[in-house]
Amino acid sequence: MTPHNPALDDIPLSVFDDIEKRIAELKHPHFLRLHQGKSTFAPCARMHDWQHSDFALRAHEHAPPGGIPMLRRRIVEHLREQSRQQVREEHVVITCGATHGIGSALRAMLQPGDEVLIMSPQWLFVTGLVRAAGGRPVEVPVFLELSRDRHFDFVAALEAAVTPRTRAIYFNTPNNPTGFSLDREAQERLARFARRHELWLISDNAYALYDFTEPGFLDISQLPDAADRTFSVHSFSKTYAMPGYRVGFVVAPEAMALRMKKWGLYSLYSLASASQYGAFQALGTPPDVLEGHRARAREARDITMRELKVPCTRVEGGFYTFLDLSQWKHGSESEFFARAIQAGVSVAPGIAFGQHCRPFARLCFTAVGHEDLRIAIQRLNAVYTHAP
Repeated sequence: MTPHNPALDDIPLSVFDDIEKRIAELKHPHFLRLHQGKSTFAPCARMHDWQHSDFALRAHEHAPPGGIPMLRRRIVEHLREQSRQQVREEHVVITCGATHGIGSALRAMLQPGDEVLIMSPQWLFVTGLVRAAGGRPVEVPVFLELSRDRHFDFVAALEAAVTPRTRAIYFNTPNNPTGFSLDREAQERLARFARRHELWLISDNAYALYDFTEPGFLDISQLPDAADRTFSVHSFSKTYAMPGYRVGFVVAPEAMALRMKKWGLYSLYSLASASQYGAFQALGTPPDVLEGHRARAREARDITMRELKVPCTRVEGGFYTFLDLSQWKHGSESEFFARAIQAGVSVAPGIAFGQHCRPFARLCFTAVGHEDLRIAIQRLNAVYTHAP
């Protein structure tokens, strides 16, 4: 066989492809998709032609690698206004969504065979990104344990997994898929651990707006022990409801931001100018609109917690809860997924979010409107409680 890149051999395609195929074959008249991370919120940007006086580049002009300076400056201003983060334009890299942002951060830091500790369960594509960058993902189960017991010693779990080849830690909070949020004390412990072992931190902040805890969201880069070792990854997909624009950005130490820009240059050159203008628009969204998104997500969370009879994780933020199918009495977890699809509702298999996440399933409660969410929950309740 002609030589090829072996790093891609064991990386799976999206689990959503198979789910969508099964849904299409069913032809259900009112199917409710709760398997993918989506929302029904109106996007905070709209496509239209604009003038140079509105934005530095027109849609047909290609942007510089690393992002259009006008957008990067607005991000710096936004971070200073929203969280008093003292970052400079040189720290900001515009990426093709958070996926490209995480991949670029990994390319900036890893050498072949280096290990990345992944606080698990995790966003389902991060292990593949680590492998594609030549690294070795090491899943460390912590979030289900923390969901059951806030005092679980997750740092001890990380300590047991670290080796001389460990280079970084990946985590996201609020956590996708469990809905658990790391508080300040937990993040301070994590930052001290990273400094003690000289590790990079990749903080996936995709759900920053949707932290429902009383203190609210904290970016670990704001802590003294983490400021010089954190890649803070942001996405416009969830906060601003514009996933199709494929816009994200990463705030990183200046030397690493430069390395990320180089990888951006040699992977996609630059993000489309039209998408960057959409992000520029979105950053001007009135606070009450974003608060409306947050309130609707929180209400969907409350409906789910109140009406769902399937055991699940307590949600402190994000769009998801993790269903525990260990006590289901009517077959295997794959049978549960099949019966749910036959009933007209889909959830994502837990194994996609960590090798230890069986038998679990992820439910996205923002993927449909509130009334459809109630219908979907009724269908899931029926599958869980009734024998075939």
